Amino acid sequence: MSARTVTIVTVDQGEITIPEPAWCVGHHWQPRPYLADITHNSVRVKAGAMTAEHGWVSILVARISHAPYAMVLPQPYPVVSVEVDMVAELAAEDVPKVSQGLRVAAMRLEKVAAEAIRLRGES
Repeated sequence: MSARTVTIVTVDQGEITIPEPAWCVGHHWQPRPYLADITHNSVRVKAGAMTAEHGWVSILVARISHAPYAMVLPQPYPVVSVEVDMVAELAAEDVPKVSQGLRVAAMRLEKVAAEAIRLRGES
Protein backbone atom coordinates (compact mmCIF):
# COMPACT_ATOMS: atom_id res chain seq x y z
CA MET A 1 0.00 0.00 0.00
CA SER A 2 1.30 3.47 -0.82
CA ALA A 3 2.03 6.30 1.59
CA ARG A 4 -0.72 8.37 -0.06
CA THR A 5 -3.54 9.61 2.19
CA VAL A 6 -6.93 11.20 1.68
CA THR A 7 -9.01 13.36 4.02
CA ILE A 8 -12.74 12.68 4.00
CA VAL A 9 -15.53 14.31 5.99
CA THR A 10 -17.76 11.53 7.31
CA VAL A 11 -21.23 11.73 8.83
CA ASP A 12 -20.34 9.76 11.95
CA GLN A 13 -16.62 10.47 12.55
CA GLY A 14 -16.20 14.00 11.16
CA GLU A 15 -13.01 14.73 9.22
CA ILE A 16 -10.63 11.78 9.00
CA THR A 17 -7.39 11.15 7.14
CA ILE A 18 -6.85 7.59 5.95
CA PRO A 19 -4.35 5.71 3.79
CA GLU A 20 -5.36 5.58 0.14
CA PRO A 21 -4.10 2.93 -2.28
CA ALA A 22 -2.34 4.22 -5.40
CA TRP A 23 -4.98 2.50 -7.55
CA CYS A 24 -7.91 4.37 -5.95
CA VAL A 25 -9.59 6.88 -8.29
CA GLY A 26 -10.71 9.12 -5.42
CA HIS A 27 -13.82 9.66 -3.37
CA HIS A 28 -15.68 12.37 -5.28
CA TRP A 29 -18.54 9.91 -5.78
CA GLN A 30 -18.88 9.45 -1.98
CA PRO A 31 -19.98 12.82 -0.61
CA ARG A 32 -20.02 12.70 3.20
CA PRO A 33 -20.19 8.92 3.73
CA TYR A 34 -20.41 7.03 6.97
CA LEU A 35 -17.03 5.57 7.96
CA ALA A 36 -18.20 2.02 7.19
CA ASP A 37 -19.20 3.10 3.66
CA ILE A 38 -15.81 4.49 2.61
CA THR A 39 -14.68 2.45 -0.36
CA HIS A 40 -11.52 2.60 -2.45
CA ASN A 41 -12.31 1.81 -6.09
CA SER A 42 -10.08 1.45 -9.15
CA VAL A 43 -11.00 2.54 -12.65
CA ARG A 44 -13.90 0.63 -14.15
CA VAL A 45 -13.17 -2.05 -16.73
CA LYS A 46 -16.02 -2.52 -19.19
CA ALA A 47 -16.99 -4.97 -21.91
CA GLY A 48 -19.97 -5.09 -24.21
CA ALA A 49 -21.06 -5.41 -27.80
CA MET A 50 -22.24 -3.12 -30.59
CA THR A 51 -25.50 -4.47 -31.97
CA ALA A 52 -27.41 -3.34 -35.05
CA GLU A 53 -30.75 -3.14 -33.24
CA HIS A 54 -29.78 -1.84 -29.76
CA GLY A 55 -26.47 -0.08 -30.37
CA TRP A 56 -23.95 -0.55 -27.54
CA VAL A 57 -25.03 -3.23 -25.05
CA SER A 58 -23.09 -3.37 -21.79
CA ILE A 59 -22.22 -6.85 -20.57
CA LEU A 60 -19.69 -6.32 -17.78
CA VAL A 61 -18.38 -3.64 -15.44
CA ALA A 62 -15.65 -4.63 -12.99
CA ARG A 63 -13.26 -2.84 -10.66
CA ILE A 64 -10.88 -3.49 -7.81
CA SER A 65 -12.47 -2.43 -4.53
CA HIS A 66 -11.67 -2.22 -0.82
CA ALA A 67 -13.93 -0.98 1.98
CA PRO A 68 -11.47 -0.95 4.89
CA TYR A 69 -14.01 0.01 7.57
CA ALA A 70 -16.98 -2.08 6.44
CA MET A 71 -18.45 -4.53 8.91
CA VAL A 72 -18.04 -7.69 6.86
CA LEU A 73 -16.56 -11.10 7.45
CA PRO A 74 -12.78 -11.14 7.06
CA GLN A 75 -11.61 -11.79 3.52
CA PRO A 76 -8.54 -10.99 1.47
CA TYR A 77 -8.49 -7.42 0.16
CA PRO A 78 -8.80 -5.91 -2.28
CA VAL A 79 -11.73 -7.71 -3.86
CA VAL A 80 -13.12 -7.55 -7.39
CA SER A 81 -16.49 -5.85 -7.71
CA VAL A 82 -18.36 -7.30 -10.70
CA GLU A 83 -21.58 -6.29 -12.43
CA VAL A 84 -22.74 -8.63 -15.19
CA ASP A 85 -25.96 -7.55 -16.83
CA MET A 86 -27.59 -7.85 -20.20
CA VAL A 87 -31.21 -8.32 -21.07
CA ALA A 88 -32.08 -8.03 -24.75
CA GLU A 89 -34.04 -9.56 -27.55
CA LEU A 90 -31.36 -9.90 -30.22
CA ALA A 91 -31.46 -10.27 -33.94
CA ALA A 92 -29.71 -13.51 -34.84
CA GLU A 93 -27.06 -11.49 -36.70
CA ASP A 94 -26.13 -9.69 -33.45
CA VAL A 95 -25.52 -12.89 -31.46
CA PRO A 96 -21.94 -13.40 -32.75
CA LYS A 97 -21.12 -9.82 -31.69
CA VAL A 98 -22.49 -10.46 -28.21
CA SER A 99 -20.64 -13.78 -28.04
CA GLN A 100 -17.40 -11.96 -28.83
CA GLY A 101 -18.27 -9.37 -26.15
CA LEU A 102 -18.69 -12.18 -23.62
CA ARG A 103 -15.24 -13.57 -24.51
CA VAL A 104 -13.72 -10.09 -24.10
CA ALA A 105 -15.59 -9.68 -20.78
CA ALA A 106 -14.12 -12.96 -19.50
CA MET A 107 -10.57 -11.95 -20.44
CA ARG A 108 -10.92 -8.52 -18.83
CA LEU A 109 -12.41 -9.97 -15.67
CA GLU A 110 -9.51 -12.42 -15.36
CA LYS A 111 -7.02 -9.53 -15.73
CA VAL A 112 -8.76 -7.50 -13.01
CA ALA A 113 -8.68 -10.54 -10.70
CA ALA A 114 -4.98 -11.10 -11.39
CA GLU A 115 -4.26 -7.46 -10.55
CA ALA A 116 -6.23 -7.71 -7.27
CA ILE A 117 -4.21 -10.79 -6.31
CA ARG A 118 -0.97 -8.97 -7.20
CA LEU A 119 -2.00 -5.97 -5.09
CA ARG A 120 -2.63 -8.21 -2.07
CA GLY A 121 1.06 -9.02 -2.08
CA GLU A 122 1.92 -5.32 -1.84
CA SER A 123 -0.15 -4.67 1.31
